[in-house]
Amino acid sequence: MLSDIYIAEEKLNQASISRDSGRQVFEKMKGKVFEKAGVSDSVFKKSLDYYMANPREMELIYTALVDSLNLDEQRESVRDKAKAE
Repeated sequence: MLSDIYIAEEKLNQASISRDSGRQVFEKMKGKVFEKAGVSDSVFKKSLDYYMANPREMELIYTALVDSLNLDEQRESVRDKAKAE
């Protein structure tokens, strides 16, 4: 879920829309991520609160998230190169 939320945020950061509109769009995108995962926003917030209170565990999760996002980016780069050839 965190990677999907991060990707949604990045898409909005790259879009040329106002900050207020971006917030509204992000909330809709985040809702779709929660729906896809079958998790309510209250359960997500409770989980996030737990990990914020346990920073070592949160650090492990974010390390894995960054690794996963980097791997996805590398795969996309390889696919793009293959398409260009």
